[in-house]
Amino acid sequence: YIHRVGRTARGATGKGRALLFLTPQETGFLRYLRASAKVVLNEYEFPTHKVANVQSQLERLLDKNYYLNRSARDAYRSYVLAYASHGHKDIFNVQELDLQAVGRAFGFTVPPRVDLPFSHRAGGRNTYGKKGKKFQSSGGGHAFSASNPYGKRAQGDNRQFVH
Repeated sequence: YIHRVGRTARGATGKGRALLFLTPQETGFLRYLRASAKVVLNEYEFPTHKVANVQSQLERLLDKNYYLNRSARDAYRSYVLAYASHGHKDIFNVQELDLQAVGRAFGFTVPPRVDLPFSHRAGGRNTYGKKGKKFQSSGGGHAFSASNPYGKRAQGDNRQFVH
């Protein structure tokens, strides 16, 4: 689900089209769109054998390019925060969001850390993630910086996968 897709789709004329990609857990949003928002929907399913698997290429690209990695981190953070602030918490429940899968969709082998502005009470203690675990940080692996935008490894640094 892309935040504010309705406004984007309507445009200046008040009419338009949008394409939503939903996980199976989010399909309840389709019922809301049909019933409450009176949106006309066409559903499509794509056979998995017709979808190209570009995951490893995406991960390598993010590993090599600092600016793309930075943009992907910002986009991932925005996605998780938008998900957490969504009004339909019964459908878009950030506590049930598979952060590993979302991180992979953004090209990360390990999802970046995102601190949510609120906490979830579980078992009497404040936590951020599923089952009382705090979201994990990627912890680095190569030194991306403005002076090293392609994240070249120092000699002897074996923390990343070798191609």
